[in-house]
This record gives sequence, structure tokens and C-alpha cells, in this order.
Amino acid sequence: MIDASEFSNIILELQRQPLQTNNYRNKAGSGRSQAFGVVCRRCLLPDYSRQCWVRPYLYKLLLDFADKHVKIPYTSITVNQNYKAAAHKDKGNVGESFLVAFGDYRGGCLEVEEGSEKKLYDVKHTPLVLDFSKYMHSVQDFEGERYSLVFYTARKSEGLPKPSVRFEDNKWNFYRGEEKIKGLPHPLKGRKRDSGMQMYREEKEVVIEFS
Repeated sequence: MIDASEFSNIILELQRQPLQTNNYRNKAGSGRSQAFGVVCRRCLLPDYSRQCWVRPYLYKLLLDFADKHVKIPYTSITVNQNYKAAAHKDKGNVGESFLVAFGDYRGGCLEVEEGSEKKLYDVKHTPLVLDFSKYMHSVQDFEGERYSLVFYTARKSEGLPKPSVRFEDNKWNFYRGEEKIKGLPHPLKGRKRDSGMQMYREEKEVVIEFS
């Protein structure tokens, strides 16, 4: 069990600036949810989430928390704020994940389908380590302010530079290896819009030809 005080700085930062709504996760549940660290990107190789450089201080708090409490390897962190997850599997993850919830709430147990059984886990301040890519899981109804953190390894995340957050020039900065990042490049940067669309059409034609 993790003492409630270990979550206090994370709660203060999330209260100061609540997470943005992630429209990609609307079908998987309701509430606010964002990913830090390595994320999978549609039609592109995995890379660090924009949240790392948009909110470097929060990312630092998450990394500091992990240094003290997370004993499994991980590349990514999902932060949930009053997010009620519907039943799903984490198909983009590899191996075990570390999940813990916190905040002033009641209810909100994690329901996990293990074979023909459904088990309930009270994960408030009590971490659960499980391979969520293999088991359907969901969050039960809750009242109050419920936060949760999920540390996991994203697929195809090998070879990326190690991340860090440093305080320089009176602000927190995100580093991708030794490169200070203020924003990741757009995949069509340097190309004309029309040429990008032509490339997209050509890729679609290849897919159709070989499907």
C-alpha cells in the first residue's frame, strides 16, 4: 500500500490544470485521460507523447513517483482523471502493467475478467500488477474525485532515447535523450500539402493492390 501523501503533488498539479479530454478514448470510457511517455501513432512509428513537452512538470512528478514505487519496466504512463473505463483490453501494451488509483472517492473498484470469473480489486493506494492486454477490465461506478496511473510498455518502443525533465531558464523542459523538445515535427513538414496528399493516395493504392 502506498501512503496517500505520495500522491499529493500529482493531485495538486491536476487540480491546478485538469487534463484535457482525449477524444481517442471516448469509446473506451468517459472522463479525462492522457498518455505520457511513448505512444503509438497512427501510420507513424511510436514516439513520445506531446503531453511530455506540453506538461513537463507533471511528467516529472510521474517519473519521480515511478522511481520510488514502480518496479516493472515501463515506457509509458496513462493518467486518468474521473475516467470510468468501459470493459476493454490494452492491446497496444506488452507484458505487465502497474495500476494504482487515488483521490477522495468512493467505489471505483477495478473489475477484471479472469477466465469465467470476474474479480474486483480495490486499487485505491494499492497497486495492481497485471498483464492488461490479456484480461478484459473496467472501472465500476464511483463518487468523488478519482485519479489513477497506469505504467506500461508500449509495443514497438525499442530504441527511443531515454526521456528526462530538467529545470532550466526558470521553467521545466522535456528532453528526448539530449535533445530539448518543444514540439515534435509534423510528418509532412517540408513537403507541400498537395505532395503529401499524393503520397497518401499512392500508399492507399498500394494497400488496395496487395490486399
